[in-house]
Amino acid sequence: MSEATALKLNVGDSVVYPNHGAGKILGVSEREVMGRTQDYFEIELLQSGMQVSVPVNHADTLGLRRITPQDEIPRLLSAFTEPDLDLPAAWTPRHRREQALLQEGDVFKIARLVGTLYRRALGRSLAVTERAIFDEAKRMIATEVAVALGLDLKEAEGRIETLLEGSAAA
Repeated sequence: MSEATALKLNVGDSVVYPNHGAGKILGVSEREVMGRTQDYFEIELLQSGMQVSVPVNHADTLGLRRITPQDEIPRLLSAFTEPDLDLPAAWTPRHRREQALLQEGDVFKIARLVGTLYRRALGRSLAVTERAIFDEAKRMIATEVAVALGLDLKEAEGRIETLLEGSAAA
């Protein structure tokens, strides 16, 4: 596995895969794709139990990363209460920007997006697609917080909900 990227991930490592959330590397498999043998990380996702395969030599470009370290979780959780992101007012460019933030996989920006959408929903209801982005982003962060702090998913979701409710009262 010499092409294991700069991430240097190993079987058993907890990782985050953008748009899917936290998971654990179960193993590495070889597959032949277009006549070439490639290694794939086999990752079990925390929330769904679904297994995904990520090409080892493209893992970093696909956004696969290690779980946020436990000592960074307080900073991550405080991102929910930071000032709202400056998103376009028009729906189409705003939706594109929200999707781009999820794809980038920067957990701190995603937390700010969740906070922004939560507070926006207090003033008026979110569009169905925006609500889906909110729910997905919140779920992704909850899985990461759960793994990093050794919590069950419901407890991590509860902590996030408490922070969001507090940010609305401020």
